[in-house]
Amino acid sequence: MKEYTEQDLDNIMKILDGFCETGESRLKIQTDETKAPGEVIHDYHHGRCDVGSPWAKGAAFDVLE
Repeated sequence: MKEYTEQDLDNIMKILDGFCETGESRLKIQTDETKAPGEVIHDYHHGRCDVGSPWAKGAAFDVLE
């Protein structure tokens, strides 16, 4: 198990604080060993995944009645 430092925790807090300031509603974090330490990529999310889905329309197909 990897040991984490205070600096690691401070970095996570900075990420979360920065995210809160953006006003966005979703955050997805993926680690990638091929990226440089501290490198961040921002991808735009085009909307809610369930818009137009049976679940959003109240007709979920996987829920028992």
